[in-house]
Amino acid sequence: MTPRPRPQRCRDKDMNCALWVAHQPNRCEEDLEMLPFCRLSCRICGNNTLEFPDIEEKYDLRKTPPSLHKLAFLIGRWRSDFGGKADFPTIPKFTYGEELDFSLSTVMKMPVLNYSAFAWDNSEHNLTELHSENGFIAGSPNTSLISMNTVMSNGFVTIEEGEEKDKSIRFELQRIGRIKFSRDLPVRRMVREWILLNESHLESRLHMSTLTHRMLLHTHIIYEKVYPR
Repeated sequence: MTPRPRPQRCRDKDMNCALWVAHQPNRCEEDLEMLPFCRLSCRICGNNTLEFPDIEEKYDLRKTPPSLHKLAFLIGRWRSDFGGKADFPTIPKFTYGEELDFSLSTVMKMPVLNYSAFAWDNSEHNLTELHSENGFIAGSPNTSLISMNTVMSNGFVTIEEGEEKDKSIRFELQRIGRIKFSRDLPVRRMVREWILLNESHLESRLHMSTLTHRMLLHTHIIYEKVYPR
């Protein structure tokens, strides 16, 4: 008796799938050459594939506004349990876990992505927060320009601007606010990079300088996409 094939997970096989589906959702039904490579983004999977529930509207690539098409590759949840590495002259080296969430705003008048980040200490038995961020990411229509504003748990508020190129984004710090009793040193410069490595992995690097130290790599981590998947 021939054994039944093991069910496979529905997935994309091309890094461009998110952009294609966001830009032209009907390609999922009309482009038969694209479909085999973008079954996850199109939410169309054949036989012998693990079932998945309908995704939440805020993660549906087909509903991406035009000004956010260039950011479609970010939409979803990304996580690394142990892969984060942090270093700076004022702190000991340590590892951390982190989860990022990028979702479409369904209530805002201006098209934006909701953004959140939660990092935790791997040396603790319980999930202990190290750093968290919440904010919005917007795209300038018909250009590669992107802006992000965030509120951070360490008492900082930032505005970052940058460009998207080949499914990577490089932000530079434009403005920063800081509560008076924050323990962290004032940041002078900051560069944040997000790079899509393949269909399911996203790399993040953050360089910064303070009043007392030059520009250095502060954090580095590679996430795996955990939703939708």
